[in-house]
Amino acid sequence: MLCKYVLTVDSISYDIPKSCIQNWDEIKFSRKRSGLEGITRTFTSKFQFVGEAYDLILEEYLSKYLASNASITVYTITNSHTYEEFFSCRLDFGSLTYDGNTVSINSIDDSVANIIKANKGTQYEYSVDEIKDVYQLYYDSVSMNYSQPHTLGGNTVENDASLQYIVIDKGIYVEAITYSLPLYISGGELPSRDSPLEFYDAPQESKDDPNVFVKALSDIDIVLNFSFEYYISYSDAYTTKAEIVLGGRYEDGRLVELKRWGYNKGDVTPSNLNESIKIHLTKGQALFFDLKVTFNRVNASTGNIYFRNFKFETRFTSRANPIYVDAIRPIDVLNRLLKSMNGGNEGIYGEIASGADERLDNCVILAAESIRGIPQAKLYTSYTKFKNWMETVFGFVPVINGVTVFFKHRDKLFSDNNVKDLNSSFSSFEYKVDSSRIYSLVRVGYDKQDYESMNGRDEFRFTTEYTTGIDITDNVLELISPYRADVYGIEFLSQKRGQDTTDSESDNDVFFVCASTTLHDNGGVQTYKEYRLIRSGWEISGVLDPETMFNTMYWQGGILQANAGYIGMFTKKLSYSSSDGNSDVVVNGIGMKDDFNVESGIITCGDVSFTTYNEDIPPTDDETIKILKDDLVYEGYIKEVSSTIERNEGVKYDLFVRSITKA
Repeated sequence: MLCKYVLTVDSISYDIPKSCIQNWDEIKFSRKRSGLEGITRTFTSKFQFVGEAYDLILEEYLSKYLASNASITVYTITNSHTYEEFFSCRLDFGSLTYDGNTVSINSIDDSVANIIKANKGTQYEYSVDEIKDVYQLYYDSVSMNYSQPHTLGGNTVENDASLQYIVIDKGIYVEAITYSLPLYISGGELPSRDSPLEFYDAPQESKDDPNVFVKALSDIDIVLNFSFEYYISYSDAYTTKAEIVLGGRYEDGRLVELKRWGYNKGDVTPSNLNESIKIHLTKGQALFFDLKVTFNRVNASTGNIYFRNFKFETRFTSRANPIYVDAIRPIDVLNRLLKSMNGGNEGIYGEIASGADERLDNCVILAAESIRGIPQAKLYTSYTKFKNWMETVFGFVPVINGVTVFFKHRDKLFSDNNVKDLNSSFSSFEYKVDSSRIYSLVRVGYDKQDYESMNGRDEFRFTTEYTTGIDITDNVLELISPYRADVYGIEFLSQKRGQDTTDSESDNDVFFVCASTTLHDNGGVQTYKEYRLIRSGWEISGVLDPETMFNTMYWQGGILQANAGYIGMFTKKLSYSSSDGNSDVVVNGIGMKDDFNVESGIITCGDVSFTTYNEDIPPTDDETIKILKDDLVYEGYIKEVSSTIERNEGVKYDLFVRSITKA
């Protein structure tokens, strides 16, 4: 390959002969993939200059020290006998060495790929106000189950933890007396915001207006679950009857009896209550329990009512009021990351293919601090996290084209549209299996989160493991998203609004939801001035409330489908093994525990290498390379292709093999 070299020093260009580059015969250029992504370029990392080039570089260094500026550009001749740029790179004066004859200096690969490589792991902090979309997310929450237990405020009995008693102390002569059953709040789980109920302690008091244990702040259906035995003390000679009364109080103070249970002195067995009572409360209504005791004569003596194994709780389902959360488009996060990695400068631009996956087209990103409503919220992320999220959840990988980083679905990089047929014009043929691409286990989903809530047991967007049926390796494929899609994680953060002085372990996390400003409903189209969560089109069962569940489309089955071509590289079927979360979910008729079948893979686990006599390096990323060897046709894609540009030794190919067929 005929080349021309141009050395640029302090903005002045000099054509230099090949003899000024001592290691001219070692200058290499290659294009290769990092995994199954787009192809990037690499070239010789060190140049050794002599003669005129030696003098130019040394003079620049001695006059400007570390502010020196120089670059080398390599041109190759075309079929029309003109030169075109093959590659260009700056020279790193921080690596300079010289011995009087030769100056050695490293090249600086300031390509987009190298800039990303150097900065991809750096976590950046962004003000949400600076990158948020003009539309906010209208977050209308998810229904959750809650419970509030009450304990009995009776006296305990020594050596019998299950037994309590209430003292009936008749201070005056009466025929009967009514007390509020002493109930006290104990633990439980209630909404942190917009609770429809308010709970109280209900001390044992005898008065016309009973002590209520719960009051409705809005219309709500509840269930009272209680079970216990009770009876009158055997030594009590005057108490003949003890009744438990469940009653309601209207907002205007009127009282109503809802249900009554009784025990008569002399009954053979204690009265045994085991109830689950559904009640609809309207705003302002309250409930109480009374203990009414009747005597056989007017007296003022003291008696005891005994209770055993007392259990009582109020259960209800509630959905918090809607709130607004700042939303960020994925493309805006990508472009901000590219700008940060480029030293805060414009010049590298991001694009994301649309129309390939509606889950991505309708995706917005939420910062944890925005969900909590913290002022001046921040988003914390890195390019690596963004890229891994795109690859895991959507099967999208980056392709670098000039100054553009374009995310597209991996399958689009491995098509059979363009074919370069090399026939049998090659040497040094070798085929081998790459065991690093063979996996015995696939872990898919999201990192497990620990919730301080019984509702967390309903969450299914955690990690699920599938076996591949392969036992020749113990490799594990990790398809784990660094960004979170767990609905309950979002809900719990939203319920911490107003607690901006309290740090949370989730405050630095990044969430994403499927939402749109345009929703299809009953055959029509409704356009909003905010993002609305998308729930239609993804039927789900096996969760507490399918109607309010969202982010269903980001379940493990969706991740597997997005990466089916990759998985098909090493297996045709995945079998469910275990899950960190709710494994009973069924989405659009497909269960979490169902086998996942794959029709075909984008490549196989085989690689083939050879050297051609043709010095042309394929210019496109998605070209299919085809060769014939021993009556077998091998088709594949570039893994790496390299050439020593001045040696006329041909081009060395390493291919991902897609297929092997008989000629």
